[in-house]
Amino acid sequence: MSSPVLSLSSVEKIFPNGVRGLSPVDLSVEKGDFVTLIGPSGCGKSTLLKLIANLHTPSAGTLNWWGGGFKDVGQKGRRMAFVFQDATLMPWATIVKNVRLPLDLEKVERTTANKRAHAALERVGLGHVADQYPAQLSGGMKMRVSIARALVTEPDLLLMDEPFGALDEFTRNRLDEEMARLCYEDGLTTLFVTHALHEAAFLSSRVMVMAAHPGRIHAQYEIDRGIVRDETFRLSDQFAGISKELAILLEDASRDSMIGQEARQ
Repeated sequence: MSSPVLSLSSVEKIFPNGVRGLSPVDLSVEKGDFVTLIGPSGCGKSTLLKLIANLHTPSAGTLNWWGGGFKDVGQKGRRMAFVFQDATLMPWATIVKNVRLPLDLEKVERTTANKRAHAALERVGLGHVADQYPAQLSGGMKMRVSIARALVTEPDLLLMDEPFGALDEFTRNRLDEEMARLCYEDGLTTLFVTHALHEAAFLSSRVMVMAAHPGRIHAQYEIDRGIVRDETFRLSDQFAGISKELAILLEDASRDSMIGQEARQ
């Protein structure tokens, strides 16, 4: 059997001020999984994602990417991309130049880089704005550019930290459908952080419900990968049932977090 894309064993994070951000976390992510992290504020969702991105160093435990260490990440078949909460676009550069940035940093030949950047923009439905500037785009369009910039690297693992949190519900629902199409069609392995329960219910093949004080995985919930994530699903009894069960788990995690906070005081 092939190694999981990602595995964490007893991973902890204690910050320099002594705050325990994460108690031991065990997690295994297989190729094609869409794993979403939800939970109350302060439960360590973003901390866990940044550990996986190697933006934080664990205080204890081990992380493996494709069965090896982080030094091998970036090689063919082991590429990783991160989409942050903000689009973080360069205001002075055209949209195609913003998308092309990771390839420019890798010194990819310009003609090839331009072709890949235009293709990535087409994938997110923005081929027509390639020569415009970020100030000319809506918030939703800027986030789609940010996603295109991640996709242009042809990642095998995509990390997303509440990318649609600042958007209105209509735009968010539309981008969720586009994201589901891109990830499930390509079999792209994805870790996604959100505060929105219904977003987790819509996108995920597995939801990790976290509790706080300290941050930890409280429960996990499996959702059939074969479901077509579209408006029909969003309006279905099946979606309502999934959302209800996640709400119960999240409420339980919130109570568990309050108990943990009281124990620390």
